[in-house]
Amino acid sequence: MDDIKIISTMPEDENFHLFEKLPIEIYPSDSLRFKLPDSINIEFLEACYVLTVNGKALARAALYNNPHLKYKMKKSFCIGNYESINDKIISSQLLNFICFEAKKIGAEYIIGPMNGSTWDNYRFSQHHNYPNFFLEPYHHLYYNDHFLNSGLEIISNYYSSIDNSFIFNQPEVLKREKEFEQLGVTFRNINLADFENELIKLYKFNSLVFKSNFLYTPISEATFINKYKATKNILNPDFVIIAEDETNNIIGYFLFFTDFFNTNEKSLIAKTGARHPDKKWTGLGHVIGNLIYRKAAEQGYKSSIHAFILEVGTSTALSKNFAGNIYKNYALYGKSI
Repeated sequence: MDDIKIISTMPEDENFHLFEKLPIEIYPSDSLRFKLPDSINIEFLEACYVLTVNGKALARAALYNNPHLKYKMKKSFCIGNYESINDKIISSQLLNFICFEAKKIGAEYIIGPMNGSTWDNYRFSQHHNYPNFFLEPYHHLYYNDHFLNSGLEIISNYYSSIDNSFIFNQPEVLKREKEFEQLGVTFRNINLADFENELIKLYKFNSLVFKSNFLYTPISEATFINKYKATKNILNPDFVIIAEDETNNIIGYFLFFTDFFNTNEKSLIAKTGARHPDKKWTGLGHVIGNLIYRKAAEQGYKSSIHAFILEVGTSTALSKNFAGNIYKNYALYGKSI
């Protein structure tokens, strides 16, 4: 008879290697899975679990207790860092056990995959029909079936769109740009020489504009800076534009990365964009995006990806304005427990 165990561990424990090394066992060594670090949100981590059969690790997941996270007014925990062999019995045993443990300590709802918050990696890709782009997580597609088989349902859908036309300088956007300039709005590139102070300014602005986003939870300034300071090495300041009003308050910004995975052509990834909720700044995102497209075209860029858009989110209109065609889909799951 097989000896099946579910082990609870934490990063400082001697048996944590079972959790940490599982991906090496279930992905080929050259897999895209290893292009991104396996980040664990220590702040909200409740426990890491590993299912072993006869001492061999076959599935794992982390349970996160984010005190700010609620869904449908229910206290919600997260299942993240999920990895497993392709076995629905094994996966169900682990996922059901974690849900049981979460319920014992106060969870009313479980959400996954989510590494503690929407500031961290979350969502499963639903297909691999197209190559991964830079900073896009990779995982086995059967994970979707594992979550569904354990009683979780899709609670939100996301997509990435691609713009191969790279059209910019549309008359209505140029007109809006002039109107903003007449209001005293200035557009500038991020200052990498003063990057930490720039992050502090963006942190304060994000706290204002993102608080109504789906499943948003607050993040400390120190955590935000620590999380994003490493991006300095991969940012081109030409593709990060900040809009400020006449008193130098941030009213909007857009951050694009170069898609370093695309070896066929020079391509951008629209990662984060936001504007102040005041209606007088309507259209600001289009203007900032257009400024970036204009500069990118000068440098030989041919396409752009708008990444991880919530289907009912406010980014949809912006993506359509830049002729984005949906080409990737993602899902986030949850259930009452």
